[in-house]
Amino acid sequence: MTTVSVIIVNYRGWRHLNTCLDSLSKINADIYQLETIVIDNFSNDGKLDEFQRRFPTVRFIQNTGNNGFSNGCNLGVAHANGDYLLFMNSDIIANAEAIWGMVDTIERDPGITLLSCSQQNSSGRKEHPYGLFPDLLTLNGLPRAFYKMAKGSELKDRFQAEKELIYPDWVSGSVMMISADNFRKTNGWCDDYWLYYEDVEFCWNVREIGGEVALTRQFSMIHNHGGATRINPRTTALTKAEVRISKHVFVSRHFSGLKAFLMHFMTAAGFLIGNLFVALLSLPLFFVPKLNAYGRLYLNVLSNYISAIRYRTWVSPRSVNYQKYSE
Repeated sequence: MTTVSVIIVNYRGWRHLNTCLDSLSKINADIYQLETIVIDNFSNDGKLDEFQRRFPTVRFIQNTGNNGFSNGCNLGVAHANGDYLLFMNSDIIANAEAIWGMVDTIERDPGITLLSCSQQNSSGRKEHPYGLFPDLLTLNGLPRAFYKMAKGSELKDRFQAEKELIYPDWVSGSVMMISADNFRKTNGWCDDYWLYYEDVEFCWNVREIGGEVALTRQFSMIHNHGGATRINPRTTALTKAEVRISKHVFVSRHFSGLKAFLMHFMTAAGFLIGNLFVALLSLPLFFVPKLNAYGRLYLNVLSNYISAIRYRTWVSPRSVNYQKYSE
C-alpha cells in the first residue's frame, strides 16, 4: 500500500493546526495509507501535550528550538515512512480528493517531480501559490511589472486559466508533494533560510536535479493565511522582515558579481526608501496596530542590514546555519 507522509511544521499556530488536523482525520485511507507528522518548533506554551491527547494517531515531535520551516521539514522527513512526502502548512484545510489526486497525477506523469495544487482562502478567493524564479527583472516591483508587460503573451500562455496542469518555476511550500526517493536526490531543505524563500530554493534544487515543478488546478485546498506569522504586530513585523533577509539569502546563493550587487541594492533601497514615510508616521501613531507593525518591520529590516554588514552574511541570525557563516 502506498503511504503518504504529511509533514506539518508548527509554532504556536494551534487554532489553525487544530482545524488542519481535524481535516486530515476525516480522510479515508482505503487505497493509500496516510501518516501525519507535526514538528513543533518548541512552542513551549504548554499546548503540545493537549494536542497529543486530542490527536493520538498524529506523531508530534518537538524540535530543539524555533529553528525555522526548513529545519522543521527536514526533521519531519527523518521520521517519515511514506513513499510520498506532503509538506503542508498548519493553516491548510486538506481533503482526500486533493491528496489522492496529487498522488495519482504524479504516478501518471513520471516527468513531474514536485507537485502542488490550487489553493483558495476561506472566503473562496483563489490564490496564486506559484511564480517565477527571482532574477534581476523579476525580483522587485517596478522591474517585475515591466517584465510582465514585455512577456505578457508568453506568461499568459504558460499560466492560462484553462490549463489543468501548469509548470511554474516555483510553487509555495504551503502544499508540496514529492516522492521520498526524489526528495533524497535534492539534499533536502536548505537551513540557510529561517522563514520564507525556502520553498523557492527547494524548487530551484528540484530543477537542478533535472526535475519538473508543476501545479494541478484539478484539485484544491483551503489556505487560511497567518497561522503563526500574524499573531500580533511584533510577530507580524518579525516574520515580514524575514521575507527581505531571505530574498537576499537567495540572491547570494545563486548570483554573483555586478548582477548580485544590483539585486541586493534594488531590494534594500526599494524597501528602505519606499517604506520610510510610513515608518516615520508610525512613531506618533504607534497605537494604530497596522502602523505599529510597519514601524517594527522597518526597524527589524534595518537591524538585519546592519547585522549583514557587520558579520558579512545575509543569513538570518535565527537560522540554524547562522553561526557557520558569521564566525
